[in-house]
Amino acid sequence: MKIWERYLLREILKVFLLFLSCFFFLYALIDYSMHMQDFFADKRVQISHIAVYYFFHFVKRADLLIPLALLISTLKVLFSLNSRGELIALQSSGVPRKKILRPFLFIALLCALFNFTSSEFLLPSSLNFLDRFRREHFKHRDQDRHKEPVHVLRLKDRSKIIYQTADADKKTFHDVFWVRSADEIWRIKSLSIDPENPVGFYVDHLQRNKEGNFEKAESFEQYRFAKFRWQPDPTGKGYTPLENRRLSELIGMLIQKTKTTAYEYPQVLTHVLFKLAMPFLALFVVVAGAPFCFRYSRNLPIFITYAIALFGFVAFFTLMDAAVILGENLVVSPYLVILSPILLCGAAFGWKCYRTCKGF
Repeated sequence: MKIWERYLLREILKVFLLFLSCFFFLYALIDYSMHMQDFFADKRVQISHIAVYYFFHFVKRADLLIPLALLISTLKVLFSLNSRGELIALQSSGVPRKKILRPFLFIALLCALFNFTSSEFLLPSSLNFLDRFRREHFKHRDQDRHKEPVHVLRLKDRSKIIYQTADADKKTFHDVFWVRSADEIWRIKSLSIDPENPVGFYVDHLQRNKEGNFEKAESFEQYRFAKFRWQPDPTGKGYTPLENRRLSELIGMLIQKTKTTAYEYPQVLTHVLFKLAMPFLALFVVVAGAPFCFRYSRNLPIFITYAIALFGFVAFFTLMDAAVILGENLVVSPYLVILSPILLCGAAFGWKCYRTCKGF
């Protein structure tokens, strides 16, 4: 590695880490101010728990913070080189623009690999940890705001348990329906959620008759449900949201279509495409921002470039979030709504970057 390449890598990493730490510090400060009362009220929460909580929050927001910090650092370093005449000096000594961009693309590739690896190994466990942490410790704010009239647990055999209230101390569900299939429903007054011995009290077994109506087949004052196949965490949600799952698990659900219903398949496909596409945002911001820094003028539009870059980044991220909603609900094909923004913007800015690097 040549001296100028080491210099560029050092400058990029220095500015990148500075902005990344500043962005996350502001995010953590705002989050802490919102949940400060919960941290102090719950005596079980210690400093180590808070540190782990915010580490997992960083993993959760890395797909946004890392490309944003990389975009700002790319513009900052290239504009500084331009204003000091170092870009002209490098090109005058025979270094083409595509070689000048190599350190930036190298850092972008590392960031993309980190986000891609995170979506497989770190992000699922981080999101699940944050969900559990909120349910256990943020009682003052979140539980009062997000009371749901009914709750749904999905069992391993794809049947569902629908209940109204849960008693965490006694480990029981109340006003429960076990929807075993479209033709069989169990109505339960209260259900113990012991994975080894689930017992229901005041149980009615409903089955669909030949006329297509449900009728009571049998009743029990107490009934042991040996047929339950609980998820690993039956006392919690019992169902891991798709965005909290590993990429390999989602791909496996697509390959083995028996694991997904016709309703769930477009949701799984949407999240697979989203998790595959978004890590490349780190490469995308370098390709999109770098060509606008190779302008040689006495009055460089630095402020305007920063403003347009930040607005475009936020707009693109918002567009992709909206694309996930459209793809999940099959308003538009997941392939079209997820891949088309990436491909169209990548082609436009990629061609601009190619022309810029080829020009000198």
